[in-house]
Amino acid sequence: MTRREILAASAAAAAVGCAGSGPGGDAPPETAKTHEWRLRYAPRMSLLGKTYSVEQHLEIYADYGFRDFEYNGLPREYTLQEAKRLRSKMDSLGMRMGVFVVNSGGWKGDALVDRKFHEDFLKDVAAAVEYHKVIGNRWATVTSGLSVDYLSLERQTENVIEGLSKAAELVEGTELTLVLEPLNVLVDHAGYHVVTSDHAAQIIDAVGSDHVKILFDIYHQQISEGNLTNHIDKHWDRIAYFQAGDVPGRKEPGTGEIRYQFLFRHLYEKGYEGIVGMEHGLSGDGLEGLDKCFEEYRAADTWG
Repeated sequence: MTRREILAASAAAAAVGCAGSGPGGDAPPETAKTHEWRLRYAPRMSLLGKTYSVEQHLEIYADYGFRDFEYNGLPREYTLQEAKRLRSKMDSLGMRMGVFVVNSGGWKGDALVDRKFHEDFLKDVAAAVEYHKVIGNRWATVTSGLSVDYLSLERQTENVIEGLSKAAELVEGTELTLVLEPLNVLVDHAGYHVVTSDHAAQIIDAVGSDHVKILFDIYHQQISEGNLTNHIDKHWDRIAYFQAGDVPGRKEPGTGEIRYQFLFRHLYEKGYEGIVGMEHGLSGDGLEGLDKCFEEYRAADTWG
C-alpha cells in the first residue's frame, strides 16, 4: 500500500500536531514514480493549501520522488517541540527542508534599511539559528524591506550591509546560510529596496561572509531585469539558492514565457547541487493541479 493509499484510508482520522485529514485519490502516475530528478526541486510546504496538513503534503511530495521541500513562512509559527515533530516526519520520509523565512517580509520593524529595526531583525536571526539546529535546513531567506523616504538609498544600502554583517556573526559556526532575496517592484512588492541581482551582489560582496549569499528567484528577476542566464553566470559564486515561478501569473513552469528547460539544464551543467524552490501557485486546483505542476517540472527537467 502506498503512502497516498494509507492517507486515503485514514482520511477521517483526527489530527495531532501537524497532521490532518488524508487526501485520498489515486497514487501518482507511473512517470512520477520513475522519473529521476536532475535538480533538487523543493515544493512549498503548503502548495495544496489548508485542506491538507503539513505531514500529508510531505507524504504526497515523497510519493512523487521529491526529497526536498521549502517553507516560505516564519519558523516561530511553530514551537520548537512542533519543529521537532516535523523533523521526525522529515527523517521518516528521507526529506530535507530548504529555506524558511527569517524576518516577516521586512515590511515592518524587521526591515534592514533602517538601523532602528536591526535589533528586532537580529532577534529573528537568533531564533532562526535555534530552529535550524532542530530542522537542519541549510538556507534561510532574509528580506531587505521597503525603502524609506527619510534616508538616502545609499544610506539604506549601508544599513542593510551593516545588519547582515551582524547577522553573519550570529550564524557563524553553524551550517546555515542567510540568502538575501531581491524582489520585483513592478508587480508584487512596490517600494522594496533590493530589486536587482547586481544590487544584491553589491551587498553580499560588502558583507564578505560565506554565510550570506543571494536567493535568485527566477520569477522576480525575469520581471526586474530579464537576461536571466547572464545574470546567473555573473553572480554564480554569490548565489546559494534558486526559486522558480513563471511569468506572468507566478504559476508553475510551462505556464508562461520563461524557458525553464533551458534554465534548469544550464544550472545542472554548471554543477548546481543546491535547491530549486517551487515558490509559486498552481494553475490547476487540488491534486489534479498538483500533478499538472509536477508534470511540467518533469518536462522541464528532461533533456537529451
